[in-house]
Amino acid sequence: MANVDYDIVEMPEDESLGMMPPYRRLIEWMEAETAGLTTEQLDLDDLSPDKEWMWWSIRRQVSHTAWDALVFTHRRCAHLLWPDGNEPEPVVWKHHHLGREMKYDRVLDEDLFWEVPDLIEKMSIGVGWLEQVVAEQSIETLRADTTSVHGTYFWQYVITTLARGAGPDPDRPGFIKYNLEGSLWMVFYEQLTHIRSIQRLKEFQGIPLAQELPRVGYLRLPEYWGDSDANAPSMDRLPVE
Repeated sequence: MANVDYDIVEMPEDESLGMMPPYRRLIEWMEAETAGLTTEQLDLDDLSPDKEWMWWSIRRQVSHTAWDALVFTHRRCAHLLWPDGNEPEPVVWKHHHLGREMKYDRVLDEDLFWEVPDLIEKMSIGVGWLEQVVAEQSIETLRADTTSVHGTYFWQYVITTLARGAGPDPDRPGFIKYNLEGSLWMVFYEQLTHIRSIQRLKEFQGIPLAQELPRVGYLRLPEYWGDSDANAPSMDRLPVE
């Protein structure tokens, strides 16, 4: 099994440690920041083109985090979690994976999952799967599991925060090559970043924050912590030539 230390929240530079994220802390942070919020506070957003960090309300930040915990883990880790193919379906997968049948953009089906406790319950399922992967698989297995995908400007930017595990594919211009160790750290950073976005939305509304979050992963980048209100790099695909 890979190593997990509850107090280590960033990929160590020393790869011999083989440390993986403490995913359970995401639930604690999310529950603390969303406790006691009113409907109006949960649903405030701003769709102005220059305010990308406000496009999703607090509620939709929670929903996206739940979506990410479930969909990323199902897509990337199903072969490890359910090698017999007997996959659970806490959501209708065809309605949640990216594609033509997706019902809502990178959030859970809002016809079915709207209240914050229900969203956090779904997030907890995905977090449990992430914990299972790092508990059952060795760091060597995670590092050997590699793939190459057509990259985006967003991913090209945020993978710079990883100590290892992702980078330009030397054999395919415009593609990013990464292993499962890197992916599993990035999904932790991704969810933490959306919890930080919830904090920023609370600060905008004058609501006290529940805690201090660690500034790790791509929270070290100014667009995601809030040092800058500039939009982050887009999800447009990188040129392949």
